[in-house]
Amino acid sequence: MVPSVRSLPDPGALAAHLTGRYGLGFTGAVLLRSLVNDVYELAGDDGARYILKLYRYDGRHPDEIRWETGLSAHLRSAGVLVPSVLPLLDGDTVGLLETPEGPRTFTLSSYVEGSKPERPFTDGLYAAFGAQLAAFHNAAGNYTSPYFRRPADVVHRLDEPLEQILAVDNSEENLLRSLADAVRNNLAQYPKAGTCHGDVTLDNVLLTEQGLLLLDFDLAAVGPLAADFTGVATTPHWEAFKAGYGAITAEDEAAIPYLQVVGSIFNLRFHLVDKPRFRGTESRAEGWAAAELDGLRAAAAVLL
Repeated sequence: MVPSVRSLPDPGALAAHLTGRYGLGFTGAVLLRSLVNDVYELAGDDGARYILKLYRYDGRHPDEIRWETGLSAHLRSAGVLVPSVLPLLDGDTVGLLETPEGPRTFTLSSYVEGSKPERPFTDGLYAAFGAQLAAFHNAAGNYTSPYFRRPADVVHRLDEPLEQILAVDNSEENLLRSLADAVRNNLAQYPKAGTCHGDVTLDNVLLTEQGLLLLDFDLAAVGPLAADFTGVATTPHWEAFKAGYGAITAEDEAAIPYLQVVGSIFNLRFHLVDKPRFRGTESRAEGWAAAELDGLRAAAAVLL
């Protein structure tokens, strides 16, 4: 058999397999999306709905996913609205599925009724978003786990991605290395570290009857806290978000442009290195990589 890089399990077969793993009666499954991970909605024989996340084969170690599910449980116990992760029959929150490329980790969460925010976005929405992120940071600040999770530090979010990018395309090496040097010099002076969400956008929020619910802890890790402000800081609602969050300092704001560079280089690695492995090299021409490079050139004009 030729080795596989990325397989896509049949939804019906997946539902049947998971019935025995969770002790729940799954009657069917539907693939919702497939990119970095594969996400399915499962239907229970009692009418309940569930969300299965099947992680890619060569991504995080199962213990890193256990760190993630432990964070979810910790946040829920602190009153932060996040989905509930369900255990398998053996009590573990992380399972392994044998696939052609190798064992892939998966988690199962309860389905949450809600809707995604829709434009036009308002200051009120962003103020509530800021308050919800503050609740996340406050609760996650005392989270501990017996499991290792790679930190969101300069080594893992800047240095390693940069070298992987340059191994594929070194046409902008001077630009990228100069920006990376500026980032290291700045962040050496930034002292605020903690558990970050890692992808703070309205794409990862649900509007529910109980309030805003945070989704998707794929990129959560310990790192510089201001990294969680980088996306929102570019919106017209930044001041409202800050008012809702309540404790964003001048020190945080000074670090944001440099952490935006980190985020752009991290994203550039995905579009130039990771995504072409399962979407093909033509995906490099979709415009995402070019947009990240344009943003990095604009950042260089200000920071260098």
